[in-house]
Amino acid sequence: MNHSAKFIFSVSFALAAALASGTAFGDEPNQKLDPARLAVSVSDSDAPQTVRTTDGRELKLVWNDEFNGEGLPDAKKWTYEVGYIRNNESQYYTDARLENVFQKDGVLTIRTIKEKYNIEGKPKNKGLKEAEYTSAAIETIDTASWLYGRVEVRAQLPTGKGIWPAIWMMGTNIKQIGWPGCGEIDVMEYVGHTPHRAHGTIHMRKKGGKNWEVVSKGSSLLLDRPEEQYYVYTLEWTPEKMLILVDDKPVLEFKKSEEESKTGVWPFDKPHYIILNTAIGGAWGGEIAEDTCPTDFKIDYVRVYQ
Repeated sequence: MNHSAKFIFSVSFALAAALASGTAFGDEPNQKLDPARLAVSVSDSDAPQTVRTTDGRELKLVWNDEFNGEGLPDAKKWTYEVGYIRNNESQYYTDARLENVFQKDGVLTIRTIKEKYNIEGKPKNKGLKEAEYTSAAIETIDTASWLYGRVEVRAQLPTGKGIWPAIWMMGTNIKQIGWPGCGEIDVMEYVGHTPHRAHGTIHMRKKGGKNWEVVSKGSSLLLDRPEEQYYVYTLEWTPEKMLILVDDKPVLEFKKSEEESKTGVWPFDKPHYIILNTAIGGAWGGEIAEDTCPTDFKIDYVRVYQ
């Protein structure tokens, strides 16, 4: 995801360049779904208190949400983006609306709906009276942020042409210096017109460029029906590098020693916050099929270790 609709052309170009430059690793789909990928955690005690990183370091659990409540997400952990936010997307992000985001049976669901939804007088409505699509975007910008560590999000992805879910992070200094200067870490993006493939991408401001010019690096991984079963999308982040993984299989490695010279100010030595959302249409989501909605982005848990 990217932060402002003003940058649609540069964002689309950057995504295409990033994904072309990365290496994709693939698995051929199996005949049967894996039962272990269908089960969800149903107790807060299911979260391990420690994990071992791919390079052997032991980290401790510092923050998590297992989504074992009922109704809206925990307001002490999550707030909402509201309105038409970025990338010329078609959805209106609603504010704490149960139809679009809710917890039940140990799972958080972000539901994207095609409907006639009154947005007259609501924030960031582009002057429109009615939205054609609604969805939700929740974030920790006002509640929690982290510098380095391991972030794990276990999720089952929505499906349908035009859909664009994401698990991502941005620097908490975004309000001061803007995007892409704040940095952006896309732990997982998926687009419905290219099913079964999870993308990992990192964005930062281009050295010597204008404030909105971006330099990006990305890659992708072909998965066995991530729309029907759960995978763990992970970021491992140290002062030296970032590593994006799916079920501990590497998708993208981003080393400071190789990438810092491409930007004027390295943004990844400052705290970042988490965003979970489903967009539809827009710069990368593209054309929306009539039968796409309703569609659900299901999150089993979010865990942060340091």
